[in-house]
Amino acid sequence: MILLYIVLAVILLVIIFWIAPGIVCYRSIFGRHRVLPLDDEKLSKPAIEPFKERMMRDYRYLRDRGYERVQVKAKDGVILCGDLYDNGSDRTVIMVHGFNADPYVNLVSPARWFCDQGFNVLVIFQRAHGCSGGDRCGMGLREKDDVAVWLDEVLKRDGKQRVLLYGTSMGGSTLAYLSDTLTEDRVPCMMIDCGFISAENQLLSDAKRMHLPPLLIPYIRWLCQKEQKIDIREKTTDHLRHAKKPILFFHGTADPTVSLEEGRKNYEACSSKKKFVVVEGAGHTTAFCTDENQVTTAMTDFLQAYFK
Repeated sequence: MILLYIVLAVILLVIIFWIAPGIVCYRSIFGRHRVLPLDDEKLSKPAIEPFKERMMRDYRYLRDRGYERVQVKAKDGVILCGDLYDNGSDRTVIMVHGFNADPYVNLVSPARWFCDQGFNVLVIFQRAHGCSGGDRCGMGLREKDDVAVWLDEVLKRDGKQRVLLYGTSMGGSTLAYLSDTLTEDRVPCMMIDCGFISAENQLLSDAKRMHLPPLLIPYIRWLCQKEQKIDIREKTTDHLRHAKKPILFFHGTADPTVSLEEGRKNYEACSSKKKFVVVEGAGHTTAFCTDENQVTTAMTDFLQAYFK
């Protein structure tokens, strides 16, 4: 009888301190993320606040141009949406935002720059974010297939388009996961800003930074495999070793979320033509705004060399 009580106590402890917190964390991390219109509150975070006025100005500039809210159906039937700023060009950039982020916080200033360069700009909402459907985020592992669907949609609308893929944070990792299967001739190259190496590695890093127990990660990994059929241990570097297109990488030296070392490992793993731009003092996803001249010079040179 005593042994039974001990076993039941152990089971109860496992449920209380491992299974229940694991489920809560899994749903919090991979569940739906609400995205509200860009406003001052969103831009008041310490890392973003220095660029708040500039971002709001760029956001108003884009909205004043007018846009089309477009939709596609993902391979699993989820309805995805994005904002298309049509310049009547034969060049389109598909912009892929990061985890739990309003795409415009990540992308508004580079989006304006691309508009000014004459590109059509498609700002997509990743699955389980904002107006896009889906109950679960896949940290780039499912989203890579969504980007391929968006690419098909752009080319279906106009087969003469040349398409640039631009991703930041999780959006950058999404493109890295796609890099070894992307053979479409109409996509000459891509750009990746501060992408992580694996979802599990990022979760472990976040857990350490926020003083959360890393023992929850194996259970979260199991939940991902069971419910989403993804392995969060899968590394971007394994895909980049077989990259099909030239890639321009960016990373800030002051990034507290995805280390510069990770960005460098992604760059070093990449087997295609490549360039790595290190932006001094830039935090997470702020390389463009921190040193626009350095970044846009690199982007212009890269486009001239490979976007043909």
